[in-house]
Formats: sequence, C-alpha cells, structure tokens
Amino acid sequence: MRQNRGSIWGVIFLFITSLVHGNEPYVWSLKTNKSSVYVNEAVEIEYTCNFSDKAYLYVIEFTPEGETDEYRMLSLGEIENIKDAKRISTYRYVLFPKKAGQKEIRLTALMRKTTKASIENSVIGRDNVQGYAFSDKEVVLPVVKLEVLDHRERMTGRFALDVTLDKNEVKAYEPVHLDVHVSGEGDFDQMRDINLSIDGVKIFSEAGEKHYRLTEEGFKGEWEQKFSLVGEKSFTIRPIELAYFDIGRKERVVLRSEAFQVEVKEGYAREELLDKVMQEEAAVGWSWSYLYYLLTFISGVVIGGFAARFKRVKKQPKEFEEEIEACRSVKSLLTKLVMQDDERYAALIEKYDVLGEKASLRDLKKELKALLKSN
Repeated sequence: MRQNRGSIWGVIFLFITSLVHGNEPYVWSLKTNKSSVYVNEAVEIEYTCNFSDKAYLYVIEFTPEGETDEYRMLSLGEIENIKDAKRISTYRYVLFPKKAGQKEIRLTALMRKTTKASIENSVIGRDNVQGYAFSDKEVVLPVVKLEVLDHRERMTGRFALDVTLDKNEVKAYEPVHLDVHVSGEGDFDQMRDINLSIDGVKIFSEAGEKHYRLTEEGFKGEWEQKFSLVGEKSFTIRPIELAYFDIGRKERVVLRSEAFQVEVKEGYAREELLDKVMQEEAAVGWSWSYLYYLLTFISGVVIGGFAARFKRVKKQPKEFEEEIEACRSVKSLLTKLVMQDDERYAALIEKYDVLGEKASLRDLKKELKALLKSN
C-alpha cells in the first residue's frame, strides 16, 4: 500500500514543534537591530512572548542581569497588549557589549502559571489561602548572537565638543570661568570628569553633570563641567581633547578645543585681600575654612570680577530654597552659601568643607533647610 508522504511530514513537523515549544500556549521570539557592532556600541534587543489566548493565568518574570563581564543591559520598557484576543508581551532592552569576539548571549524567563481556582480563592480571601498558587517553568529564550569588533577608545558613538571661556583679560586673583560641553549620542555613561592642571593657577571645578535619555542608539543628550580659574600672572589653558570611536565613520576621532590665553593684569595683592578677609573673620568668628572659600571665590567680588555674574541681592526665602534644590554638588551649594555673605552659614560651610569627599549633598540640604526654618 502506498504511503501518504504529506501525512508523514505533517507528523514530523508537529513532533519538532512540540519539542521546541513543549506544547505550551506561548512562543518567544527575538529581534535585534544589529548583528555586527563595535565594543560599547548600543544594540537594541526586543523579546516578544506571543500567547495563543488572553493568558490571564500567566505571569512572566523576565529580569535579565543588568551588567556582566561581557555586557551591560538596560531596559527601554515593557509593552503588553491584547490583539485578536491574544496576549502579546514585549520587552525592549539596549545592550552594550564590553568585549570583542563572537558572542552568544543566553537569557531565560520564568513563566508562572496559576489556576482559576487559585485566583478565586485569593479574591474571596479564604483563611487557608496565602496568595496565588503558581506552577513555574524556566524557559530558555532565543540566543542573541553578535559579532563584536574591537577598538581602543573608552567612548563609542557620535559626539561634539564645545569649550568656552567667559573672558580673556582679568586682574590678579580675579577668576575666569571655563565651560566644557559635550553633546551627542552613544555610550555617555563612559564620560569621565576632566582634570585641569596649570602652573601657578588655582583651579576649582564641579563634577560633570550628565543630562541624557536612553534610546535604541544608546544615550542621547549632553554632559557639562564648569571650572573657575584664579591666577596671579598671565597663563595659558591648553586645548581640551575628547577621543572616541565614531560608529558612523568607523574610526577614531579626536575632538580638540582651541587654546585660551588669559592675560592677568596688576590688581589687588594677595596680602591685601587676605588682610581684608581676616578682619571680617575676626569680627564674626569665621573659620579658616570659610576664609579659604572667601579668598578664592569672594576675591572676585572684592575687585569687581563677580559683580556682574553674581549680583548680591537680598533673596526671598522661597527663591533661595529653589536655588538650593537646583544645586547638584556639595561644592556648588557651599559656594552659593559663601556668596550670601551671611554668618549664619559659617558653621555649615566649615563642617562640610572638612568632610570633603565624604560630604553628603542630601544631608547638607537637610541641615540648611532646618537652619532657614529656625530663623
């Protein structure tokens, strides 16, 4: 008797399908926007679980490890909807590979199934029921396969560098202000603070601030770091450089600012400024720490350098509280307190200056608010 080959192949197909999906009412699928990337280049990963019905009995626990030796993985969000009476659960991530080579990333999800009776018992609140009863099954998801190409730069993406100086000519001990601004798209989390060093110049800086959002192409936004430089003699600010691997040009790019010449003219002598501040210190009992801040920051006010930038005005309590909340570092808040020229803040300035890197911005704001309320 002649065999029906179509029926045989149908049976084989059903058998293979049952092995792969285990006769479960769901199927996982994977989409990636790239198969070949460079180290630290963003890859969008999208896992989708398609159910055969509304699947109200199922709970999915999918929480892949955020960082390993091989990659970092950040969530773009989860989407769940019902289409044609079938549940679709989608999980979007951005992955940053750390090392070069052929990579296979294997992830799992926990499929938790309860029963209608368990739901009813929990809703009714029966005494012998502690919550939903689940039967769990760990599912191996489709493998993420990537070819990761190497390069030697820390940052990967597309960036722009803008460095500005507020003035090129000052009097002795009058500060100039340098602003370093980086914008673009890529692995912004790898951006590091810039360390300036100029002989004979005192340099004050705040920690760089990042303002960005996560997209499928990586982080998009900007990074900024501000500096105040105080010198007795003319000096040069060397060009600031930012090196990164450009994923569009597929090559190393070095962004370089111009050099800045700062001419320092004769002004107040350091001793004169010191004598003036010491007299104030003796009058109100300020600390040497406070003296340090005054000498470096208030000197500009004394000789008119900060007059236009930081105009001293009596601030309303609400306005000052808003400025306090806007501060993003201990140093910036201490500087703002010094600029208030108010002896009430002397103890706080001394305390948090002594703490140095151990100082907590949150604690400083809390103590400052308490001080303002008590006065």
